[in-house]
Amino acid sequence: MSMYSKQYPFTNIADMMLSNPMGRSEYHPLFIDARSGESITLYHLRRLVGCLHAGLKRFGLKKGDTVCFYSPNNINMAPIYTGVMSAGMTISPANTSYVAGELQRQLEIGEAKMLIAHPSNLDIALEAAAAAGLPQSNIFSVMPDPQGRVPLWSDVLIDLNQPPLPPVKISHEESVNTVAYLCFSSGTTGKSKGVMTSHYNCIAMVQESNSYAGIFADPSVQKVILGLIPLYHFSGIHRVFNVGIPQGATVVIVEKYSIPVMCEAIQRFKVTDFPTAPPIIIHLVNNPQVDKYDLSSLKSLTVGSAPIAPSVVARFQEKFGAPLMQGYGMTEVSPVITYQLPSFAKPESIGRLAPMMKAKIVDLDGNALGINEPGELCVKGPNVMLGYKGNAEATANAIDEDGWLHTGDVVRVDEQGDYYIVDRIKELIKYKGFQVAPVELESVLMQCPYVVDAGVVGIYDETQGTEIPLAYVKLPDNLKSQANVLASKIRDWVNERVANHKRLRGGVRVIDEIPKNPSGKILRREMKAIYNKQQAAAAAASAANVERSAKL
Repeated sequence: MSMYSKQYPFTNIADMMLSNPMGRSEYHPLFIDARSGESITLYHLRRLVGCLHAGLKRFGLKKGDTVCFYSPNNINMAPIYTGVMSAGMTISPANTSYVAGELQRQLEIGEAKMLIAHPSNLDIALEAAAAAGLPQSNIFSVMPDPQGRVPLWSDVLIDLNQPPLPPVKISHEESVNTVAYLCFSSGTTGKSKGVMTSHYNCIAMVQESNSYAGIFADPSVQKVILGLIPLYHFSGIHRVFNVGIPQGATVVIVEKYSIPVMCEAIQRFKVTDFPTAPPIIIHLVNNPQVDKYDLSSLKSLTVGSAPIAPSVVARFQEKFGAPLMQGYGMTEVSPVITYQLPSFAKPESIGRLAPMMKAKIVDLDGNALGINEPGELCVKGPNVMLGYKGNAEATANAIDEDGWLHTGDVVRVDEQGDYYIVDRIKELIKYKGFQVAPVELESVLMQCPYVVDAGVVGIYDETQGTEIPLAYVKLPDNLKSQANVLASKIRDWVNERVANHKRLRGGVRVIDEIPKNPSGKILRREMKAIYNKQQAAAAAASAANVERSAKL
């Protein structure tokens, strides 16, 4: 049986999102802006979705067209995302830290016909759109622009005097093959790629989640979710929109993270649930500012995007008396592979396989491995992407001829079915849940006039609870005497040319040669070994200095 053969009550994801299986009141607030208190009820969301669908058609967009969205978390994301998909079009959220060249690439790969941006990044949006050939008449602001550079999206695309349009009807086959979201992910290696996530992928993910986790089972449960994680990232999209809207949750939208803003929102709105990332958990556990607030409303937190230390899990649960559920996934699986429930949550585990998925763990030759034998995790399921847009080679590298998606992660599974991350085959650096491709940073470094050769690795920063990129560079012979000064200049040079999450927070270190194998492939393990040796030497020197000072 094909993994796409099972049929669900919905084929258009907008129908599912607006179906109200929990029976909430039409005037129940689904979204609240944490700063202004502005809200969107179920009634208003349905109305805005139908009117946007009609407005996009009036504007001239058609089924299959792509709308790119480039903004921090915003209360208008829900009607825009849902309205675009209601019309059978594709929503393509962009990372808000993208510089113009990166956004241009997403616009071009996605063949975007419209761009909706925030006033804070409109200049970048306009530059990227011009380079991509997207006319300024097709660019709108998600909030009123104080400088009047482009119109407000709702002024042009929403006409409450015109009849709203219902979600377009699509067949089961169309649902399987129609792209709803085009999010960008580095996948298992290399530059970011457009992940084609179909209506069916999302619907299957949500409907199957209900079957095993009962997300729509108890209408008496009223969740108040903190919408803090980036809502251009699929983990946020899934929890806040794909699940949160039909669940009838109230989502408190936070535009920009800070500890006081987060804690004030939890306290004011009595937040119960909080999808988050390890660095934020570390702040909640360690930062003394947190203790000034009443966070007793918290009932459950879910954490993914990167591993979290079991000791941190234990400290969080002791401090807040709320479970911390871990999971594992990727954009390519819409986005869940494993999950935890309180009944089987182990702090060191990433949970158990979502029941609609199949998995196998293989060695480097593709041979299946057994219990507690570490190897690469490969998965199949109705939530696995269609592929990478316009990149058949990358798709073939990710999904083999038998339909298995190769995650690039080394895992093991125990007798109870709990999975554990052991290592990563892929070279990606995970900075606070964002994927950073070393190859991309190396490409930028090689454009710097001071650099002869370069290699990038991820190093773990305990203070932030995340990996950060560190570069090793080789300088021209005539500049080696200026190593210290140039290392700082090279770091700044790169940081000016990449998105915020890609910056060289680990710094730049000068080295005589970048370690490579005979075929020229960078040996990142050797670079990490060099780093560890340097750190050990620095620690020993520091200890010796302390000892000498004590003797004096």
